[in-house]
Amino acid sequence: MTLKLSICTTRDLDEAVKLQKREQYEEERKKRIFNAKQRLFGLDLDTLERQILEKKKQKSVQIECDKRYEEQEQLQKRLITAKEKELEKEKRIADSNLNYYRCRFQRKEQRREFDLNDPDYLKKAKPMRVADDDITLGISSAQVFSGEDLYNTDRKQRQREQQRAWLDQQVEERKQAEEARRAADNLIMDNINCRDKHLEEMAKSQHLMRNQIIQKIRQYNVNLAKQKNMDRERVKRETSEDDMAEIYNMLSSDMLTENPDVAQSRTDPNKKIAYMYRGMSPEELKTFRQGQEQQLADTKHRKTESLLMDKQWEQYAVNMDRTLMLKQIEVDRRRQAQFDELTRANAQLAVDQDKQRKEALIQLTNTVSDDFYDQFNKNSR
Repeated sequence: MTLKLSICTTRDLDEAVKLQKREQYEEERKKRIFNAKQRLFGLDLDTLERQILEKKKQKSVQIECDKRYEEQEQLQKRLITAKEKELEKEKRIADSNLNYYRCRFQRKEQRREFDLNDPDYLKKAKPMRVADDDITLGISSAQVFSGEDLYNTDRKQRQREQQRAWLDQQVEERKQAEEARRAADNLIMDNINCRDKHLEEMAKSQHLMRNQIIQKIRQYNVNLAKQKNMDRERVKRETSEDDMAEIYNMLSSDMLTENPDVAQSRTDPNKKIAYMYRGMSPEELKTFRQGQEQQLADTKHRKTESLLMDKQWEQYAVNMDRTLMLKQIEVDRRRQAQFDELTRANAQLAVDQDKQRKEALIQLTNTVSDDFYDQFNKNSR
């Protein structure tokens, strides 16, 4: 499709694409309508019904085949299960018979080599020989071995008799030792009694000596107490005299008399000793009051200067605020002027665009001719 226009815009191109798509869709629709195999109207109903019946018949046949196949499958499963159970039963019977045969005819003690592996071999075995004339011994068999004990019974009997004799001897020796112990205990008791008597006599003499020592100590303590009382009285008298002297010294001291020369520091003429200082003199008080008044005047002067400085700063801040406000007003005016200018330019652009659009519509408008009406009723619509 070719547009016979002097000016072709984007909108014209979009319209041309739409018309081309519509023509392509119309051609495809004609192909679908005029194709008897694909069209959806003008169908052969008898043929369709016959096809539907054939499909239903095929479906029923398929269902019947599936049903028979499932029945055959179930039958085969039951046969397989029964056969497996029968085989399992035969296997259990065979295993049972095999185990019975093994327990009955294949036990360990029935083996030919069981005597080599018998755990009770030593219990069942016989001694190598009973005596020197044992009939089981051959011509080449040895008769005497080192460590052989053929007279074990007789030897044990003699050992028991010997142990009994030893026990009788030990009992007799124990009785003799008991008698000797009793004699020694009696001798020890006699010695203990003699020692106790001697200790009792020594205790009596020691008690008498202790009483004498206690009497001497008591007399010494009495004399020492008297001496301590005399010393205490002497110390008390001396302490009283010292206290009286100290009271007199304190009453006559520079601290109680409040001597101003004592409070003066030796190192610094302008410094006073705190614990000796008792106050200022009238001249010092007068000087101190004058200094306070001078400090008050200086403080008032500094406050006045501070207030004046604060007022100046406040005035400076007000002037700065006024200047900033004027600057802000000027900036707002400039911005409003720029906005008004931009609005006028946009309005002029809108007018020009509207005028251009109207001119394009006039150029795209064609007069209706007979060819326009002849194009109808020629397609599938």
